[in-house]
Amino acid sequence: MKRFFLRLARHTNRFFSRLWRWLRNRTGRIPNWPVMVAAYRGYGRREQVYLKGRVLKDRRIIARNVNSRWRALINNYKRFSSREIGGARLSVKIGDNELGLITDEEGYFQFDGQLPAPLPESEGQWRKVAIAVNSTPLRTVDVRAESQLLVPPLRAEFGVISDIDDTVLQTDVTSLLKLRLLYHTLLKSAALRQSFSQAAAFFQALHCGHQEAAGNPVFYVSNSPWNLYDLLEEFLSLNGLPDGPILLRDFGVPYQDRPRNYKGHKHHSIVRILKTYPDLPFVLIGDSGEKDAYIYWAVAQEFPGRIAATYIRDVRSGRRARRIARFVARTGADIQLVAGYAEAAKDAARRGLVRLDVFERFRKEKVL
Repeated sequence: MKRFFLRLARHTNRFFSRLWRWLRNRTGRIPNWPVMVAAYRGYGRREQVYLKGRVLKDRRIIARNVNSRWRALINNYKRFSSREIGGARLSVKIGDNELGLITDEEGYFQFDGQLPAPLPESEGQWRKVAIAVNSTPLRTVDVRAESQLLVPPLRAEFGVISDIDDTVLQTDVTSLLKLRLLYHTLLKSAALRQSFSQAAAFFQALHCGHQEAAGNPVFYVSNSPWNLYDLLEEFLSLNGLPDGPILLRDFGVPYQDRPRNYKGHKHHSIVRILKTYPDLPFVLIGDSGEKDAYIYWAVAQEFPGRIAATYIRDVRSGRRARRIARFVARTGADIQLVAGYAEAAKDAARRGLVRLDVFERFRKEKVL
């Protein structure tokens, strides 16, 4: 039923968007509203990258350090009532490569493939991506933006893939009728959202591993829509969590265009990451509020020996915790259901993934 209504909403929105464009073209009206690029962080290797972004009408969202619930409501309304620009032509420069891309009907552009010229070696994790929008269907524009591309250094020991909602960000997805989820989503800004205790310390410890300098890549995979990307990016930064690609869900993808044997957004995104880095093991982090434990177990079955550890934060729902415990007992899955991230850090130290002194250092810095 939920899928039916999402599909109906998508087709209805697409119909009215096409009708508006037709009327505008018939009357010869040339739009003059400002154009913006929502530049999402990408990831890849020196010779292969995955990059995505969106071209939109600029709604002038005032987002940084917003402490007013009224302003948060206005911003979130603007995020969800975005005006996409399909057919925009872009030039994307990555290293010595210049790629010509065109946005789809939902305003998205994407590159997923081999680069003509491999990126140079670098000790850092991040490479600069220059984006220029050259035209929309009805006019020439010159809109520029920058994004970042994560290319893990050779010293990386493992990668981290984490959920966001109720894993690092409190959303109360299990609340009655999801009323608290709606409250958090609509009436809170990044500055008003709450992170879970010691989450930043645990993630930073994983980011470092056994090294003095952080080198292990961190990826965030969530079922939240791309409309919330800027809010989530700001939230992670404000709460001291490691920078990393944030892979969200596109509600506009037609079901017939999805890959064969599609098992959901999270599963598909995690598999893409593991295939991009075939020599890198991964730590998976989620919560018991949704289906993270089952998705992660399925991934571990598909990629034997690639999952170094799986941590599921208990959302304090006894029924869900018991269900996961029965699942672990039945399958023998190596899944740790933890009450908090101090418990997860101790297990990770036992496995040789983190240093407890590094975790304690970040924990004290967060407290101070």
